[in-house]
Amino acid sequence: MSFGKKGRPPEDQLARQREIYEAVSPLIMEIGARQLSMRQAARAACLSIGGLYHYFPTKRDLVLHGLSLEALNRWCHDFHTQFGYLAVIDPEQYLDQCINDTLRIIRFLRPAFHAAVELGVEAFWEVIDNVVTLTVQEFSTVLKLLFPEVNEQELTRIGRAIRRSICAGVLDKTATEDEIRDELHALLDGYKSHASQELQRSAKLAVARTI
Repeated sequence: MSFGKKGRPPEDQLARQREIYEAVSPLIMEIGARQLSMRQAARAACLSIGGLYHYFPTKRDLVLHGLSLEALNRWCHDFHTQFGYLAVIDPEQYLDQCINDTLRIIRFLRPAFHAAVELGVEAFWEVIDNVVTLTVQEFSTVLKLLFPEVNEQELTRIGRAIRRSICAGVLDKTATEDEIRDELHALLDGYKSHASQELQRSAKLAVARTI
């Protein structure tokens, strides 16, 4: 049997890295990855310079954290853990959470994307494409739950429109979250209205055939 104080629980290093990266992200967007110093980053994250190097051994690791597969996989895991149950019991609310999470992902990706462009980092497009594809799949899944009779061609069409909005949000530094949210809502509301009309038309045709 052991006595004495229990040890401190292990730190969630990935969560801490996310906090630091998000604290530094405005500086990345404002002055760029090349001009950013680790001392400026440490100040923005309220850390000592040594503390910052503990979490990010190089500036490259810091500014590209938003493109880290480990960080993005954790993001998806956390979202499904918190909201996944809504997909079945309340698809409309789940759709709203998907929109909110998409805005947060764009905010998370944008600084690292622009840092990658500035630093000439290759292969970042593949990471972004995977994230966007997974996000579109989330929207398609919930739309299928809301409108199970809508065909795959329609889902593909709305999926491509959502993909364009997300990519534009990552690329365009001036696009605000309110603007992106409005665009996504407009796309989805238009799709839901169209899908409802199609279902009503199908129902009327089915009734007409029985007469």
